[in-house]
Amino acid sequence: MNENIVKKQFGDLTVSTLKDICRNNEISGYSSLKKSKVIDLIISSLEEELLKKVMEKYGILPEKVIPDKKVKEIINTGREIDERTYLSYLLQSLTKKELTQICKDYSIRGYSKYTKQDLIEFILDSLAEEEYRLIIYEKELEIISSEIDTAIRKIQASKEEREYLSSVRVTNQEMHDVELSFTGMNWTTHSFVSIRQDNLENPMRDCDCRVGANMGFCNHFWVGFIFSLKQNWFNLKDWTLTKIPEDLEESIKPIKITSLTPQDSKDSQPAGPLKMIDQSTDSSELLKYIDKRITVDEAEVINIEEKQSEFQEIITTYYLVTLKNIQFGLQKRKKGEKGEEELDELLIRVSDNAYLKSNLKVGDKITLNGGVVKDNFLRTYMLKRVTKLKKL
Repeated sequence: MNENIVKKQFGDLTVSTLKDICRNNEISGYSSLKKSKVIDLIISSLEEELLKKVMEKYGILPEKVIPDKKVKEIINTGREIDERTYLSYLLQSLTKKELTQICKDYSIRGYSKYTKQDLIEFILDSLAEEEYRLIIYEKELEIISSEIDTAIRKIQASKEEREYLSSVRVTNQEMHDVELSFTGMNWTTHSFVSIRQDNLENPMRDCDCRVGANMGFCNHFWVGFIFSLKQNWFNLKDWTLTKIPEDLEESIKPIKITSLTPQDSKDSQPAGPLKMIDQSTDSSELLKYIDKRITVDEAEVINIEEKQSEFQEIITTYYLVTLKNIQFGLQKRKKGEKGEEELDELLIRVSDNAYLKSNLKVGDKITLNGGVVKDNFLRTYMLKRVTKLKKL
């Protein structure tokens, strides 16, 4: 059993209870000792099996206090990199508060002076190999599942996330080199991933984010992982580097890869930037056109709200208009050609000038052009920069 974890569990007992354990197990020399020394005495005096029975009796034998041999069997995936390196990758995803808690759990002292990155190295230097394995056992699937869940939300351009996947570029088809761009409120994150059958033991990766820049498995990496898997560039059964959530394949099944630019040919590999669309989301049809301009060929106005914003003491009036029964497509189309996409509801932002010029009212049927964006303040998807607004 891991000594630090055992000490932590005994630490939850009172001094009186600890001394009872000594008396009941014929351990001498405890009467004048402080609590921490009594715990040390109990651990050093009892064989492992007897120690387990004592812990079970007092209800302090958690599931994680298991033999190192069993822990090693559980975490073994066949990965080729050493456990210290792998744990360093995992720890990048934790907050400083979570890293500090590891220090407390494993009785590591002197951690408060370190920055987060230095703290990770300090923890790794302070732990034994069996403790590496125990933390991997405790944290691995939790960390990976959390990052993958975030990755899927960024593919979906979820309102919960501060940034979304804006484009994917295959820069080298043969080497499976992928560049991914993520758009936030006023920033862009770039990530690089190259996953092939011959580098599955530790794929090439780089990212602008803090986790990825330090070789951690950031959510941006997992977006590239999902893209590469969808491209059939490797087999999931051959992936040995990390554990993978059992429901991964099912959860990414609705995700499809599509081109961001219209194609004149029927080539199997689209040219230019690509997009990943989760077709299970309500907004999947609109998200294919995010950061692009579309033409709404026909829609009905069902609500109008007057709004005002202030910037440098200048007040701007605009209108948020809700539409229903929307028929739309890319803005650049042949004259007279209508879009084939449909939406039940859509929010558009109309300038004061365009609103007054069109004299919009609830019930009007309209047509317009606009840019599809994610509004981070309203936490929704809408059309902005509306032009050619006309009643039908």
